[in-house]
Amino acid sequence: MSKLAHRIYISTMVGIVILATIYLFYKGLPYYMTPLEERFYHPDHDYFKPSGLFGHGLGIVGTLLILIGVFGYIAKKRYKFLARLGRLKYWLEFHIFLCTLGPIMVLFHTAFKFGGIVSISFWSMVAVVVSGVIGRFIYVQIPHNEEGKEMSLEEVKALKNEIEQI
Repeated sequence: MSKLAHRIYISTMVGIVILATIYLFYKGLPYYMTPLEERFYHPDHDYFKPSGLFGHGLGIVGTLLILIGVFGYIAKKRYKFLARLGRLKYWLEFHIFLCTLGPIMVLFHTAFKFGGIVSISFWSMVAVVVSGVIGRFIYVQIPHNEEGKEMSLEEVKALKNEIEQI
């Protein structure tokens, strides 16, 4: 993939996440801004509540995005027959995309109502997302070859010697 195509790929994924978030806020802002005690009386309560058509759908789609993102990336790393289906770097970027958009949808599924056992699940998900962001930062610091595989210390030293000889 050329640098331009890669930038378009990344920009498209970031744009989708931003536009989806803006759309979800726009669509449900009057409901989400209603105090929790009054939401039951809101005309759109049956639609936006976590078990409503919109809220439940967001929970299902968000969960599916997370599962596809996690298990797709794990499968790419573990199974050799997937080696021909693109570089690991692009799979990681797609994993990050799906596992960013998924939790956003799950957040809107909850209708910003956190309490009881559900709050444990939500804050666990937040911890996983934050650890993923930190992990991505660490991953970027590791040198990789052209195929996207991590380089060993010996490979890095050999590359450094090549560069110094030029």
